[in-house]
Amino acid sequence: MIMWVVVPVKRFSNAKTRLASVLTNAERESLAQVMLNDVLRALSQCQLVSGILVVSNELRARYAAERVGGLFLFEEETGVSQAIVKASEWLKNHGQRSFMMLPGDIPLLNSVEVDRLVSKHSGTRGVTLAPDRRLEGTNGLIVSPTDVIPFCFGSDSFSKHAEASKTAGVSPQIVKAPGISLDIDSPIDLHHLLTHDGETESLAYLADSGIARRMMSTGQTQEYKSEIMAASRLM
Repeated sequence: MIMWVVVPVKRFSNAKTRLASVLTNAERESLAQVMLNDVLRALSQCQLVSGILVVSNELRARYAAERVGGLFLFEEETGVSQAIVKASEWLKNHGQRSFMMLPGDIPLLNSVEVDRLVSKHSGTRGVTLAPDRRLEGTNGLIVSPTDVIPFCFGSDSFSKHAEASKTAGVSPQIVKAPGISLDIDSPIDLHHLLTHDGETESLAYLADSGIARRMMSTGQTQEYKSEIMAASRLM
């Protein structure tokens, strides 16, 4: 089975507001851009991805999609779930019965993980979920058919999508993938990213801009320290 991948993207100037305590507005915009570039580059290298559809009202996201041969669907920022509904309708109208959703802020994404997720999906009627590292959010979602469940992106979306699948009479497949699981929303997520090695545009940007050196120094913000303490209690 091969399928299309939908990537919802916020306007870069509105993205990553939870990083405002450690990054300037310009840095947050640049990070959103390079993370999307990393995601699209990985998708362009997949064997089981037949098309890429970026859903956004960000013009720079359109250019990024077109650089890798993807398509762009304009959508005002009404929320991720609404953007995915619009994309699913577009794909259904163009003859697609299945699709995958991946966010634009998982810079460690790689083609092997994506192909593995697609290969494990049941193509007739099914739902495949890839959670974030906290097992709270949905960082990867495959649905067949395109409207098999309602989309529930937001707080605790992983459990909501699992429950929606069961309500629809589908037993969801859960696939954990390290590259998919790390979405960059908070300072602690950014710190986790900086502990990885790899040839990604995001890591190169963080190093070249001086953000990596700043983040890894001892002068972390109080918010960051609080997040580290909260995370340690969960381990």
